[in-house]
Amino acid sequence: MNTEELELLSDSKYRNYVAAIDKALKNFEYSSEWADLISALGKLNKVLQNNAKYQVVPKKLTIGKRLAQCLHPALPGGVHRKALETYEIIFKIIGPKRLAKDLFLYSSGLFPLLANAAMSVKPALLGLYEMYYLPLGKTLKPGLQGLLTGILPGLEEGSEYYERTNTLLEKVAAAVEQSAFYSALWGSLLTSPAVRLPGITYVLAHLNRKLSMEDQLYIIGSDIELMVEAVSTSVQDSSVLVQRSTLDLILFCFPFHMSQATRPDMIRILSAALHVVLRRDMSLNRRLYAWLLGFDNNGAIIGPRSTRHSNPEEHATYYFTTFSKELLVQAMVGILQVNGFGEESTLMQDLKPFRILISLLDKPELGPVILEDVLIEVFRTLYSQCKAELDLQMEPPFSKDHAQLSSKLRENKKTAELIKTANLLFNSFEPYYMWDYIARWFEECCRRTLHARLQVGPGDSSDSSELQLTNFCLLVDFLLDIVSLETYIEIQTEHLPQLLLRMISALTSHLQTLRLSELTDSLRLCSKILSKVQPPLLSAGNGGVVQFPSGQNSTVKEWEDKKQVSSVSMENPAEVFEDGENPPSSRSSESGFTEFIQYQADRPDDLDRELNGQGAATIPIGSTSSETETASTVGSEETVIQPPSTFTQGAAGRSGKAVQKTAMQCCLEYVQQFLSRLINLYIIHSDSFPQALAADHQGDFSRIQRETSKWDRDSQGD
Repeated sequence: MNTEELELLSDSKYRNYVAAIDKALKNFEYSSEWADLISALGKLNKVLQNNAKYQVVPKKLTIGKRLAQCLHPALPGGVHRKALETYEIIFKIIGPKRLAKDLFLYSSGLFPLLANAAMSVKPALLGLYEMYYLPLGKTLKPGLQGLLTGILPGLEEGSEYYERTNTLLEKVAAAVEQSAFYSALWGSLLTSPAVRLPGITYVLAHLNRKLSMEDQLYIIGSDIELMVEAVSTSVQDSSVLVQRSTLDLILFCFPFHMSQATRPDMIRILSAALHVVLRRDMSLNRRLYAWLLGFDNNGAIIGPRSTRHSNPEEHATYYFTTFSKELLVQAMVGILQVNGFGEESTLMQDLKPFRILISLLDKPELGPVILEDVLIEVFRTLYSQCKAELDLQMEPPFSKDHAQLSSKLRENKKTAELIKTANLLFNSFEPYYMWDYIARWFEECCRRTLHARLQVGPGDSSDSSELQLTNFCLLVDFLLDIVSLETYIEIQTEHLPQLLLRMISALTSHLQTLRLSELTDSLRLCSKILSKVQPPLLSAGNGGVVQFPSGQNSTVKEWEDKKQVSSVSMENPAEVFEDGENPPSSRSSESGFTEFIQYQADRPDDLDRELNGQGAATIPIGSTSSETETASTVGSEETVIQPPSTFTQGAAGRSGKAVQKTAMQCCLEYVQQFLSRLINLYIIHSDSFPQALAADHQGDFSRIQRETSKWDRDSQGD
């Protein structure tokens, strides 16, 4: 009770007024049907009108509560109309100043009414807003968001009151200033899904498309973060109409070439907008793709005039590469990271990133262009989700039973669905792409390791590379357990051997840089890849014979030695080749490799004929049918070893063309080179560099680089 009311209590007539109000309010407590409410409202109205000389309404909190109850959506329109009469009487009595002060008391019942009001009630409600709320001007600001939430449902296109509602909103915007109006509007869109469609429709209708967004900054409101959050939420709404309108708004307000939003805000909006592709709705996809490729909603080219191309395809390529590609990559990586490293989530949420990427791959200008940058994050997310589901972190690396792990992954409903969706994504690639990508990343990890240790010194145990070699080996080890290798026969006969070839080449080139633990994990991964390799089916037309490099007879023994080296404890380099310390190696890998040698040499007579008629020539390394053997593959800076490559003149004379060696035969030569360097590094030079590397890590990397050429000559001599 305020001071004014306390002063009035000394007036006997005011005390009688208070008693009459109490009596009228008692009638609401005994109402049993809606007709009783109309009667109670009539008695309350009579008491208020008889005492209109007092500008103070006693018991206003209770009156506001009873009036709000009378506006319940379940009650008939007659009760609503009678209650609105009571509101009008009260507003006339108290005046605009007291209404602004008590706005929250009376508005709590009025604001939700329009969305549920009968057609006969809407004119009276809009009249109250026009007559009593508009004159409040800037004093409306505390309740402005609620007022807009209450008025926007009347902005329904084609309805009888559309124009009246639109005019009312324009007058409210003028009364409270445009910036405050739009701030409240974005707040309403964020918190009230029911008003998103009319709210965005209002904004679109009041945009001046002849002006740039810079000339209409009031639309952003006073807080751009609020607008970004509202737009991001609206574009993920369950209604297609809301999503479509929001994308139209984004096309105009947030073009990539001149957005008013910051880079993180643009990534936030784009991350939310990417989810529309899951609906597979062409109208939504068309708007999203137009935004990314530099077109407006009508297909017209947008962007800086100096960079516009007359050819739409050239313009789309240039615009995407220049303005939106990097943001799309970051948005996609962000979606993957949130799902891969966030808190517990549902299966559908975990599957969304993979399905979004699958949908983007259907658009040649977008998906394939960003795949190179996001695929590694796909691997990480898939691994982290399956690891979290099965609690794989409790098991030491490379020590788990792969058959048992694969069975667990497919028995668990969540991981089985994840693997199924991931394989759907991987199968959309060309057969060679994924394994070529893994090979390039393996080489990149080796490169980063070299650069990091050259910068911080060999004694620093920290690794500044984004993805350590050991972690990458774990990722690939996991992928070999879940990826469907049988989809294409060339995966096991061509692409996995070439992956193995490039990995051994990279290991050989960086042997001096890598720690023994990294070599161990890498060699174990090579062993696992080898266990997945299938021998190629050689055609009888060309003899099916390829010459082995010199010293090939001992290759199996050397490979077994290499596996033993990778299995021992690497604490003391001098004990690398000691017997009795080696754990049992993988029989599947060893036997698979032995069978491959036997398969290649199962025709000794033909092999002797080839050896007798051999001639030296340089040929490309790799399978004749492979798409992955390019200059950047075997001829990269990582592949510094050039094994002797020979083919038989006799066979060439009979078939009319040279017979190329398979990737596995090249692997045998690379294994020889690797073992030669390994022996030079850890046996012959065990008194110099290995002790410095393993004991106190104080080796001189400049001396290592000077001795590299010497080790190359030694390995060639071996």
